[in-house]
Amino acid sequence: MRNFALCYINGRPHEITGDQAFMTVAEYLRYEKGLTGTKVVCSEGDCGACTILVSRFSSGAMGEYKSINSCISFMYLLDRCHIVTVEGLKQENHIHEAQQKMLDSHGAQCGFCTPGFICAMAGMAEDLKISGKPITEQKVKNYLTGNLCRCTGYSPIIEAGKSIDLTKVKILGNVFNDKNIAQTFTDLKDTSLLIESKGREAFLPGTLNEVVEYKTKNKKCSVTSGATDLGVQLNKGHSVQGKILSLNNLTEAYEILDTEKALEIGAKASLTDIEKKCEKSFPEFSQMLHLFASPQIKNKGTLVGNIVNASPIADTIPFLMVAGAELDIVSDSGKRTVDINDFYQPGYKKLDLKDDELVSKVSIPKTSGQFKLYKVSVRKDLDISTVTFAAKYEIENNKFKSIDIAFGGVGPKVLKVSGVSNTALGQTLSADLFSKLADDVISEVTPMSDHRGSKEFRFKLCQNLLLKFGKEIMNKALV
Repeated sequence: MRNFALCYINGRPHEITGDQAFMTVAEYLRYEKGLTGTKVVCSEGDCGACTILVSRFSSGAMGEYKSINSCISFMYLLDRCHIVTVEGLKQENHIHEAQQKMLDSHGAQCGFCTPGFICAMAGMAEDLKISGKPITEQKVKNYLTGNLCRCTGYSPIIEAGKSIDLTKVKILGNVFNDKNIAQTFTDLKDTSLLIESKGREAFLPGTLNEVVEYKTKNKKCSVTSGATDLGVQLNKGHSVQGKILSLNNLTEAYEILDTEKALEIGAKASLTDIEKKCEKSFPEFSQMLHLFASPQIKNKGTLVGNIVNASPIADTIPFLMVAGAELDIVSDSGKRTVDINDFYQPGYKKLDLKDDELVSKVSIPKTSGQFKLYKVSVRKDLDISTVTFAAKYEIENNKFKSIDIAFGGVGPKVLKVSGVSNTALGQTLSADLFSKLADDVISEVTPMSDHRGSKEFRFKLCQNLLLKFGKEIMNKALV
């Protein structure tokens, strides 16, 4: 078992040991390597000033380069990865096309956020060149949702992104000879690593057996998936690093199996990959994930992490509840499967999950029915929900053959409103029906007031979302 993490930074290998392993990636780049182009502002993954590009080794090869927030990631999590910073985008006597277009379009004002924008644009160029898709204004805006310009310089920045010439963009894997980097990682004798320093411990096992064994011995350890929430908690002083179990080096945890019966999603599959995989089977969910967060967050964040975090305003849970998703839970005692609707117990973040257990996979069954998903938040992109809504339904002869409805943000946990669903079942679609459902929902939800909205506001949102749902499906039925 290794006692160091090995990563590449701008084409050069680095062994990470001791205290360095527990530094945020941004801190390590800036203060250990002098790569000060990577900026830190919010330390929450919101502003994008810390954006870098990362390729992860898996199955004998390096993966595509994806943008992430380096302020909420940690060095031990980038074992067997290649990090490219804004400094690394410049090669020999020429700068990257994204850098050139920012210059040509006068996209930099104060310049503090500029490196993050450039890395995000380079990630966009990488994705679009590999996929053979053209650059559009909407794509530029989508890829830059996680970057904030504080000098109101958005117009020239957008113009810079739109004017990138993909024929001049060199794939980073070719620039840095990813085959040689992959060979170095292949030659490592130990997939697993354990790093200890000053009472802190990070274990990255290479097999599921090692995962289960460690969790059995260390029941109170923190299990990280994408660590997008843990990173914020640590940065803001709401948590401390103790014993950490990460699934980063568990190859099978990244798998997404698209079978005839279900979509089976591993604990480390990124929300970006899930969004793409859901486009055909669950298009409403794919569209919701499109607005879930910035590319930097989705490239690291995971569905299982969102499930186990168990926030009552989690965007994914209402859909998973009405879809009847099932969770594979593993421990030293073996594996058990739990319906997600039984996973959440009464109360705030109360789970059917023992201290020696962890969720290894979520399966979304491909059953008959249609979905409607809504999210209400202050901003459209990259914002925490105020209220979320999900419905799965079947209509036959203008009546509900089946229906399940769930709301988030209306109590200590995401809630299926069984009374409303039972009232609608078998009923003919009509304005009167949905008015009654809107009135009835008040008796089933128990929202609270906070800075995102009063309980009265949330009551009204629940009613309005039911009316919106009714109007949309009635209009569709008439077509």
